Amino acid sequence: MSYFKKMNERVVNAKNQRYNNVRDLEERGFNNVISSLKVIGAPWVAYDDQNFAGKQRVFQEGEYATLDDKGRFSSLKMIIDDLNNPEIQLFEHVHYQGRSVTLYKETNLHDIDFSDIASSHKVKGGVWVLYEHVNRQGSQLISFPGEEIPSYFPLSFNDELNPMTLMVLMPCSTFELQEI
Repeated sequence: MSYFKKMNERVVNAKNQRYNNVRDLEERGFNNVISSLKVIGAPWVAYDDQNFAGKQRVFQEGEYATLDDKGRFSSLKMIIDDLNNPEIQLFEHVHYQGRSVTLYKETNLHDIDFSDIASSHKVKGGVWVLYEHVNRQGSQLISFPGEEIPSYFPLSFNDELNPMTLMVLMPCSTFELQEI
């Protein structure tokens, strides 16, 4: 179970609500109004669109006083997947073709001469965050166990990946939101 705390500077008594995943933040009064957040425990994925679709952004344990994208989120999902035996296979071309590399830990793709060429992948285990730029910067693509992405073209990620990050799961989670 997760805990959200919606904060509103105009209201003295904040409204508390509990959820696991939220497919539609508008139904809960949170849609596109998150100005800051705090995550305790398990990481969360925020999606720009309802039903866990659109641009993704992962939030690991910590406090986020301000959000670069002004909290334009429409759904939230807590990462509860099994993270044992992490493994992802990246492919140079779409539909799992061309040169490939298999990773078992967080890896900077510059270090293995695979930066800016990945076009598809298969996740065999763990939850992976793929970043557009080094130092965990730029757009993110979060991939879950069993997920296969045959082409990054529709995701505007083709030939742009730099580092790969392996998620580390904590046993419980708290997610506090503050309204703009």
